[in-house]
Order: sequence, then C-alpha cells, then structure tokens
Amino acid sequence: MATQPLPCRVEQICMQKFSWDESLSTGVPMIDTHHKELIAAVNDLAEAIEQGKGATYIKKLLIFLKYYAEWHFGHEEQCAAKHKCAIAETNQNAHTQFIQTFGNLHDEYRQSDANEAIAQRIYDELSDWLVKHILQIDTQIGVCIRHAKANG
Repeated sequence: MATQPLPCRVEQICMQKFSWDESLSTGVPMIDTHHKELIAAVNDLAEAIEQGKGATYIKKLLIFLKYYAEWHFGHEEQCAAKHKCAIAETNQNAHTQFIQTFGNLHDEYRQSDANEAIAQRIYDELSDWLVKHILQIDTQIGVCIRHAKANG
C-alpha cells in the first residue's frame, strides 16, 4: 500500500495518507471500489485532523462506517460464501470485530465531547484495518473468487 508523505510546517500535525495500489486489489471490481471509498474516508479524516477539525469530522465518518459495514461487509461475505472461499469465516469474524470496535469507539466519541484524541484513535484503528484486513484477508478472497470464476 502506498502512502504519501505530506508537506507540512513544524507546528502542524502531519498524517499519513493512503493511496490505492495493486497490492490492495482483490481483482473484484465492486470490492475494490468499496475499498477505495474507505481509503478516501481515512484520508479525509487525516486531513480533518491536520486542520484541527478531526472531532467534528468524526460524526460524519461514523455514519459512513455504519453504512459501509452494512453494504460492503454484506457484499463481500456473500461473494466469499458463494465461491466457497476457505477464508470466508475468518473474514466474517474480522467484520464482526470491526463492527464491535467501531461501536465501542462511537460510544466513546459520544461520551468524549467530540475531542481530537478520539479522532486520532479512530484514524489509528482505520489505518490498522486498511493495512491488516485488506492486505491479509480481502486479497485472499479476491484470489478465491477469481480462481472460481476461471474454473467456472
């Protein structure tokens, strides 16, 4: 996954940005499109944090994540099940953990008076998810799906 260093002044917070590259590709167009949307949301959060507006951006992001989890996870799990991917259960368990983690962070956000520290924690969790989940699990689902389609 490519990251872009950000030019910034010493007094600014500099956040890591993510960009799409082939290491993230599952080869399944709809899944890849969903992942690109998540990367954009993470980068938007990074920009908001840099501008000292992370806490205000979090509300919008948490709404996005709720819907993202519903439509993306559902689609991905259906594809994995349909093609009998060996990693399907691992993927589903990871999705369940993601929903629980972000549910807890949402609760923490509501109790925190929307401070910048919670914005940073959410950014850290999402960044970790991008690196670990997509690269380690979702790409395997893509291989399974492409293999199943090729062998018809």
